[in-house]
Amino acid sequence: MPQSGLADGSKGGKLPGWTIAALLSLGQLAAMAPPESRLPSNLPVDVEIPTSPMPVTADGRLHAVYELHLTNFSRIELHLRQLDVTDGSGRRRLARYEGPSLMEAIGGPGARADAADRRVIAPGSSVVIFIDVTTPGREPMPSVLSHRLVFEPAAGFTAADTTIEAIRVRVRGEAPIILGPPLRGGGWVASHALSNTSEHRRSVVFVDGKPWIAQRFAIDWLRIGPNGQAFAGDPAKLQSWAPYGASVLAVADGRIVDEKDGITENDPTSAAKAVPINLATAGGNYVILDLGGGRYAFYAHLRPGSLTARIGDRVGRGQVIARLGDSGNADAPHLHFQVMDANAPLAADGLPYEFASFAVEGRLPSLSVLADGKGWRPPPGPPDTRRNALPTENEVIDFP
Repeated sequence: MPQSGLADGSKGGKLPGWTIAALLSLGQLAAMAPPESRLPSNLPVDVEIPTSPMPVTADGRLHAVYELHLTNFSRIELHLRQLDVTDGSGRRRLARYEGPSLMEAIGGPGARADAADRRVIAPGSSVVIFIDVTTPGREPMPSVLSHRLVFEPAAGFTAADTTIEAIRVRVRGEAPIILGPPLRGGGWVASHALSNTSEHRRSVVFVDGKPWIAQRFAIDWLRIGPNGQAFAGDPAKLQSWAPYGASVLAVADGRIVDEKDGITENDPTSAAKAVPINLATAGGNYVILDLGGGRYAFYAHLRPGSLTARIGDRVGRGQVIARLGDSGNADAPHLHFQVMDANAPLAADGLPYEFASFAVEGRLPSLSVLADGKGWRPPPGPPDTRRNALPTENEVIDFP
């Protein structure tokens, strides 16, 4: 089924990736930690938290989404056994990763997806632990999150060295930007939306020697047609796809600061793309809207010749700025949407955002149901109306 055109490098020639911004040195992290009477660990592991999380509301909870980077500086394998995330005092545990949950949370750069145990960090290698800490309801997220790493005993080190504590990160106090809908109507599938394992969440793109996760909170908007499928008729024809040609809307008042047009669209039934895919063409035809406050909205895979505003133009919330298409690194017609901290589609840090209002019609068990010939229908009962929130992966959304 359609996958993000800006996704994991291991799938369909997608660009690789994982991100960095404003690195906190180990010394800075230690300075944040409270004094402790225990002996510090001598285990040769460098621990960094590149990005301070900004909590976002989704599925009725607050989510703090960020990454923990570990580098093994020793000459032996190190076996990570457990990661606890607590509040700043260390007394209230918010999350525990161990066993299968820890395996699932660990990704690149050095961790192979097919490795027998990704918790084993080879000498000189690094891993990234993808973290999603939640609080129930609208309960506030602690202002500081603390981390406790437990390793299996290693040759040449004492039992005290197995535990690294007080690795702390401050939680950003500002709230995510509230946006209007990027599309109109219902049947919109939030593909690869907020999830700790989605393709966007794990997509690390390297630009000029630096890794970025511009897509940390990105969504690929697919659409379900009247037949309960993503297309009706010949899937090789773009017009057969339910989302194709839909009006793409400005999510806020702002100014167009970048765009690309003229890239030919793909044949959804062909593995070959209409143009060679690289950093310049991955987004296909696109628009970048300056939202103010250092935030930028990126709309990708647009229909060629459909852009209605040019660089420097000011647009209003709800204004049509383009049509949904299938250009760039896209497998089928969809709108890729994300918010980032720079006017750069890929060399930026992905920021959370919330939509002012939407209704959840249901959730797809898998994207495969959009092409299985049976069709998807929403469950009985009224849709779940949400305000100032972000959809989660595979929820079916109705925008006002």
